[in-house]
Amino acid sequence: MNLEGCWSLKTLPESIGNVKSLETLNISGCSQLEKLPEHMGDMESLTDLLADGIKTKQFFSSIVQLKYVRRLSLHGCSPAPPSCSLISAGVSNLKRWLPTSFTEWRLVKRLKLSDGGLSDRATNCVDFGDLSALEELDLRGNKFSSLPSGIGFLPKLGILAVSACDNLVSIPDLPSSLWFLGASNCKSLERVRIPIQSKKELRINLHGSHSLEEIQGIEGLSNSIWSLEVDTTSGYSPNKLQKSVVEVPFLSVSFAQEETHNWHIH
Repeated sequence: MNLEGCWSLKTLPESIGNVKSLETLNISGCSQLEKLPEHMGDMESLTDLLADGIKTKQFFSSIVQLKYVRRLSLHGCSPAPPSCSLISAGVSNLKRWLPTSFTEWRLVKRLKLSDGGLSDRATNCVDFGDLSALEELDLRGNKFSSLPSGIGFLPKLGILAVSACDNLVSIPDLPSSLWFLGASNCKSLERVRIPIQSKKELRINLHGSHSLEEIQGIEGLSNSIWSLEVDTTSGYSPNKLQKSVVEVPFLSVSFAQEETHNWHIH
């Protein structure tokens, strides 16, 4: 069902929860949609929800019920979240924006939260660790300075995209299942730490992240294939990295003029 761009749509009929075979619902651009009908949480067939650009507060509390969703896209959804002090006081208003626990979304494999205005105030209150089935996570263009908690414990995460997160300073915790890290154009990024027990192949795109000083965790590894993408624009040089990094024999360093990997949920 494709309702993309129905900007004046405010409600969906309650009877939609009775549809037994609906697999994909596209409500992206339905900017005035208030919430999803309650019975949609029982729709086992509904696996794909595309809801880019919806910013109404009630909508975010209503999507928590979708426990069978495997692909969830919330690109550009940025209502202002409350502070953690409200959460500790028992006011769970954060669920209007993101659930404090993702236990209801245990089947989600692809999650897109790019350009959502996610700041440290919000991510410090949210634990991604319950998304045990997650394989692809798109957090591009957000405002946090450190990764949300729990990402390093995701056992199946293969793709992590944090490009254009201008405030991101370090990436300390990555899961060993990761095979691609997209962290291009992160203007403040200084340090990246590679997981100790990583896969044999790992691609890291750091194109345009000109503040990079250190990549930790690869000096003692062997029998691995690493691909590190940097560039030579704006006077950037790999000499800013630790000497031990650029001299690692199994590390492939390429000097690209533009980002070659466009990560997206498909």
